[in-house]
Formats: sequence, C-alpha cells, structure tokens
Amino acid sequence: MNIGASGTIAASDRRQLVLSGHQPVYLPGIVLFNKIALSDVFMFVGHCQYSKKSWHSRNRIRLADHELWLSLPVKTAGRYDQAINATYMVNDLWKRKHLGSIRQAYLKSPFFDAYYPELEHHLRTHSGSLGDLDISLIKLILRWLDIRTPIIDSRDYNIRETATGMLISMCHAIGAGRYLSNEGSRAYVDEQQMAEAGIEHFWQLFEHPTYHQPASPFMPNLSVVDLLFNVGPQAREVVLGCGKIVPGKCVPKRTGTE
Repeated sequence: MNIGASGTIAASDRRQLVLSGHQPVYLPGIVLFNKIALSDVFMFVGHCQYSKKSWHSRNRIRLADHELWLSLPVKTAGRYDQAINATYMVNDLWKRKHLGSIRQAYLKSPFFDAYYPELEHHLRTHSGSLGDLDISLIKLILRWLDIRTPIIDSRDYNIRETATGMLISMCHAIGAGRYLSNEGSRAYVDEQQMAEAGIEHFWQLFEHPTYHQPASPFMPNLSVVDLLFNVGPQAREVVLGCGKIVPGKCVPKRTGTE
C-alpha cells in the first residue's frame, strides 16, 4: 500500500485499503495488536468520550496465581463528557505503583530485562493526557512486536458521527473502501449502512492463543506485556497467528467507475 507520511492513500489503492480503528486503551491485550496487524492502516479515535472503569484507563497483569488490575487515577469530577484525549491523571503517584506491580509480577520472567527498562522510562517520563499515554504505549509495543501498520489519529481528520456513522466517516476521510471490526463491535456495527455508503465490512476472527506462563492454569485476556515478558521475540508470531479476517454479510454496490 502506498501511504504517504500524512496518511494520504494512493488513489489506485483506496478501494482495497483495510482500515481499522480503536479508542486509546491502557496496555491492551493481544486482540488489539492482532487487529492492527491485520489492517492496512489503523486509526486512533481518542476524540471519543472517556468511560469510567473501562479499558481506557486500566488493564490486568498476572501476579503469581491471580490477576492484578493496574488502574490509572484520572480526573472525572465535573468532566462527564470529556474525550479520552482530554482526560488527565490526578497525579503521578500511579507511576511508582504500576511499575512496582509490574516488577513484582515479572522480575523472574525470562524476558523481563528486554522490555522493562524502556517501559519504566516511558511511564516515568510521561506528562501528557491519558489518550497520549495510551497511544504512546501502544506504539512502543508495536515496535517491540515489529508490527509496521501505518498509524494515524482522528485528531488529524474531520471525523463525524458516532457508532457506524463514525466508521464510515473514518473510511471516507482517508478513502478506504474496507473496514475491519472486532467481535466486540457487533452491538453497534450496521453492515447494511456501511454497504450503502460503499464500504465493505470485515470481522476480525480472533482466537486467544495460549503461551508459556510460569504457573497453571493459563490466564487469558491479560495485557500484552504478559506475553512479552514470558516469550520475548516469539510474541510477534503469537500475535500474528491468532486471528484472521472474515467478510461481513453485506457487499456494497460498485459503480462502473470504481
């Protein structure tokens, strides 16, 4: 795909381009990185409203035989409609707590030293919004996984509407003819509406992989850092191999000029 630095897509490639998007989330799980890897372009949609006690500001790691939540303390009083990109942490005390929990959980993991120092530096030096923190961490992990899908940001485009309308707006903004959704989006994705807008819709068929964890039973749906600390460079193959694209039910009508 010929994609310029500004996110511009060569006209000859536009109808075949598979776009996906997601709200910025904190240290996300494997499923998001698989979706990004399956996409030709990925868009962060941090202009969406922040939700309390959501993946926007928390995720889970494994500490011995139980799951441990890492939750970011954010300012919410009187800010009910704030966007993820406009949400800020209450203070920096979470940095020491989260780093201490990650260190306690994974210090003896075989690839702790390969990733922890850079992660520690990243968290300690962050000073921006929640959205910016989430985005920067996802980009860091994409580099670790060597996933090179071009990343763009809704702040650089005139994205309108909500739900399916927003997905259509995202596709039209960059000229994409295809959109990829994960299973969690079935509650609001209207494939017929997308087809009528000329967008071919696809679904991410994801099966959570199993990999080495130091104790049993295996715990799925943790932050991807659990995978990285435990299997290291092999994490890339695990992420790439646990999902595929399947077509939706509605096929858009094409004109003779397309």
